[in-house]
Amino acid sequence: MPTDRVDIVLTPAGEDHIPAMASLWAEAFPEKPAERRAREIREGFTYGDLTDCWVVEVEGRLAGALRTYRLEMNLWGRRLPTMGLAGVAVAPDFRRRGIGRRMCVEALRIARDRGDVLCALYPFRASFYRELGFALAGDVHRYRFHPTSMPMYPGWDRVERAPEDGRELAVRLYGSVAPRTNGLLTRVDRMFSFLRRKSTYLYLHRDGRGRATGYVAVRGRGGPPERSRLRVIELIAEDREAYLGLLGWLSVQRDQWGTIVYDAVPGEDFQQRLGHPRIEGSGSPRGLWFHSANILRGPMIRLLDMGTALQTLEELPRVGARPGLSLQDGTIQVRDLELPENQGCWRDGESGESTLDPARGPVLSPSEVVTHFLRGTLPGQPLPPEGWSPNLGFADLRILDEF
Repeated sequence: MPTDRVDIVLTPAGEDHIPAMASLWAEAFPEKPAERRAREIREGFTYGDLTDCWVVEVEGRLAGALRTYRLEMNLWGRRLPTMGLAGVAVAPDFRRRGIGRRMCVEALRIARDRGDVLCALYPFRASFYRELGFALAGDVHRYRFHPTSMPMYPGWDRVERAPEDGRELAVRLYGSVAPRTNGLLTRVDRMFSFLRRKSTYLYLHRDGRGRATGYVAVRGRGGPPERSRLRVIELIAEDREAYLGLLGWLSVQRDQWGTIVYDAVPGEDFQQRLGHPRIEGSGSPRGLWFHSANILRGPMIRLLDMGTALQTLEELPRVGARPGLSLQDGTIQVRDLELPENQGCWRDGESGESTLDPARGPVLSPSEVVTHFLRGTLPGQPLPPEGWSPNLGFADLRILDEF
C-alpha cells in the first residue's frame, strides 16, 4: 500500500479501541503484556487516561496509536503547558509508509491548538524526532560508587524513615522545589504512585526545628556485599543543608550496601564529592584518564508556540542579542515547516515578517530554537522573574518523570 494512498487522520480513541491499542502497544513495547495494558487504559495511566489516546485507522484496521498527555513543565520561573507524547506505535504491516511521522505532526498540531507551549517525549530513535524539530534536553551522569567514597556530611543523623504521613510531606516538598527547578513537572497525585510501590522506601530529612526539608526515595537489590545495590530514585531538597544531609545518609548505608547508584545533573559537580570517582573495574578508557560515570540522555523537547513561549504578562527584561544568532536589530529568524505559525522573524517576543533571508543572518531550526530556550539564551526570551533563583543553584534541566 503506497504511502500517498494512506489517509492519516488522528481520531480520539474510544472504549472499542482498547483491545486493539493494548495489543499494538504490547507488540511495540513488550515490557508489558496486552492484558496489563488494557487494564491500564481502562483504569488510567500515571500521566493520563483514555482521553489522551489517539488512533489512526486504515480500511477499518488499527494502523497506529499514540498518547498526548497534558503536563506542565517548570522552566526559568514559568509554568509552561506541555504535551507528553508517548506510546507512538505503528502496526507492523503498516510501517515504512510515513504513518508514524504524519501521526506525530498531527499530534503537534493538536497540542498547539489546545494551548500547549512545549512537547516532551522519550525517543525510540533521536534522529527521527530531530527531523521533526525536537532536541535532546535531559542530561544526567549516573555514578556507581561504594558508600565509603562519600563523606558522612553533617545532618545525616536527621534523616529518618518516613512516617505514615511521609508521602504527603514528600508531595509538599516536591511542590515547593519544582517551581525553582528547570524541567520538573507540576505533579498531580497519581504522578507520585511510585512512592506506593512496596520496593520503594522513603526517608525524610528534618531541620533543627523538626521541619521536613528534603526526602530521598530509594530501591535496593540485595545479595552479597559486592553485588548489593541501593539506587536513588529521587532526591529532593529545599536547601543545601537538607541536600548534604541526605547525601551523608547515603554514605552511612555502607554497612548494608556495596554500591550506591545516583543520577546527578552536571551542575552538581558530583565527582568532587567522591574520594576517587573511578568506576571499579572500568579499566583505562583513554591513557591515564578514568571512567567516572555514564552519561544518560533523557527526553527530547520541541517548542510548539513561539508567541506564547516569548510572551510575558509583565514587563520583564529579555535575553539580548547573542553573537552568531541575531540580526543587528535583535531579531531572530526561524524556519518551522511542521508548525508554520512559528516561522518568520521574531523580536522581543513579537512576530514580524515571514520572509526569511539567510543573507541577513542565521536561520534557526526548531531544534536549535528549543535548545537555546531551555538554556535561557534565546534572544527575546523573558528573563526569570525578579527574586527567582534555581533550587540549590543548579540551573540544569532536571526531568525526573518518565512517561
